[in-house]
Amino acid sequence: MESFALKLEGAVVIVNGRKRRGQSVEELPAKGFWQLFRAVRKGEQPQERDPWETVELRYTPGDLLQLEDDGRSNRGTGTVVDAHSQSQIVRAVGAIIDQKEGRLLALTKEDQKITVEYESSLQQRVSEEFTVSSLYDYWVRMYLKRGGSR
Repeated sequence: MESFALKLEGAVVIVNGRKRRGQSVEELPAKGFWQLFRAVRKGEQPQERDPWETVELRYTPGDLLQLEDDGRSNRGTGTVVDAHSQSQIVRAVGAIIDQKEGRLLALTKEDQKITVEYESSLQQRVSEEFTVSSLYDYWVRMYLKRGGSR
């Protein structure tokens, strides 16, 4: 996802985001091509289709445990980790909040800017901004600390 907002509602994690439409040319209806062809023949400019679509994902505590188990089973299989992926961004943010003994309330990613809201150990609401590159640097330090440079 290019942008997303993650928030907690009780024990459920809700992610709202925008992702690129993944529809291939073969899946497009022929009617769409015909309308495009007719518009071009008449000299009209075809309307551009929004390349983005909105999605909402909901994760229960059971879903999160399953995702964690799946992630554990994939580790050590030689799979290359993308440090810029949403999962690694969330992992780095989680580690930062854990260090501060806080509790995540919300996380938003817009382009290269990450905004994190959390409750501090003093029960104050805190908002911090990061860039993807600063989280990448933090993620690399975490990776090296765990011994990933073997």
